[in-house]
Amino acid sequence: MTEPERIRREIEGTQRNLSTDVNALTEKVTPGRIVERRVGRMRTAFGTARDRVMGTATDTASTAGDKVGSVASAAGDKVSDAADAVSDAPASIRRGTQGNPLAAGLIAFGAGWLVSSLLPASEPERRLAGQATDLAREHVAPAAQHAAEELKENLREPAQQAADSVKSEAADAASTVKDEARSAAGDVTGRAQEARENVRSQG
Repeated sequence: MTEPERIRREIEGTQRNLSTDVNALTEKVTPGRIVERRVGRMRTAFGTARDRVMGTATDTASTAGDKVGSVASAAGDKVSDAADAVSDAPASIRRGTQGNPLAAGLIAFGAGWLVSSLLPASEPERRLAGQATDLAREHVAPAAQHAAEELKENLREPAQQAADSVKSEAADAASTVKDEARSAAGDVTGRAQEARENVRSQG
């Protein structure tokens, strides 16, 4: 084999390796693949934590995983952001929930809430929310009215006392000002008479 042939084979081998690396890198940085990997990691972490606490339930995990996967594909960016936020959570979840069903339940509730927040509300949910709002208004409004009336009644006497106190202090202040004004007027009159008498006596 001549030197140019050897160099050509090395170049072709390098090109194949480079092509493989570029394809792998492209596959790795595709947004859809990133989401799939993140969702897969989340699914594995939650499944492992649940299995350690409550035992294995493969069918349920598979169904939940399929639902999470379909939600992830429908809401790509949101799931990716959520996955970033919880990417460090699996290890702490495993440590914190092992042998603790309450913690596992809370985690499942949180995961369910996260998934439900990514889905638009259905018509029955909107209807139920409207009924809950109406019911709250029906029960909360009278209680708020009663509390407002009670507060008003409780504040009436202190407000009256404060008003009486202000009136009394204002009357005292007016009387003091009037007395001081009379005294000052008397002083001015007395000095004016003294000045007049001094002028007469000098004149």
